[in-house]
Amino acid sequence: MGASDKARQDFDVIDVDGDGYITASELLKEFVKNNPKVSDDNIVAIIQMADDDGDQRISYEEYAKFVK
Repeated sequence: MGASDKARQDFDVIDVDGDGYITASELLKEFVKNNPKVSDDNIVAIIQMADDDGDQRISYEEYAKFVK
């Protein structure tokens, strides 16, 4: 499995509703699985870092660029 395949697989796991975007609530649900103490501020900061177009959600392209 290549890096882009892994990124797509990970993105699809986080994008629970399958709309092609990761929202703050979807990201929070995924992070809480591994770190129940993650804060909303942490999630907002991650969204802001990865969200190139400022729409408050992360597209696959933004995600792939962010995790690269």
